[in-house]
Amino acid sequence: MIKTHRGDRQGFLDVLRHLYKRLKGYAIWLYVDGARWHKGELIDQFTHKHPNLHIEYLPPYQPGLNMQERIWRRVRYESTANSWFENLDATWSSVQRTTRSWSGQKIRRLCNIT
Repeated sequence: MIKTHRGDRQGFLDVLRHLYKRLKGYAIWLYVDGARWHKGELIDQFTHKHPNLHIEYLPPYQPGLNMQERIWRRVRYESTANSWFENLDATWSSVQRTTRSWSGQKIRRLCNIT
C-alpha cells in the first residue's frame, strides 16, 4: 500500500512511480476515473517515458465500473453506518478494523475478480 501526502496530480505521480518501481518488467494497465489530477502534461510525460505503464480512463458517471467505489460503499456500510465517532481517529480506526478483517476472497468478490 502506498499513502501519499497529497491528493493531487503530484500525489498521483508518486503512486505511478511506486507502481512502476514495484512492478518493473511487467505490463501495467491502470484504470482510473477522469479526475483532473489523473490527466495532464506531467502524466502524459510519465507514461511516455514508461511504455509498460498504460492508463485507461473510465467513462464518466460509471461508479459501477470503478471497483474502489464498491469497496468504499461496503466499508462505509460495515464500519460507519449507524455509528457515532468521537473524532476522526476513531472513525479511521473503525475503517481499518473493518478492512483488515476482510478475506482475499471478499475483496475479489467486491471487485468482480474470479
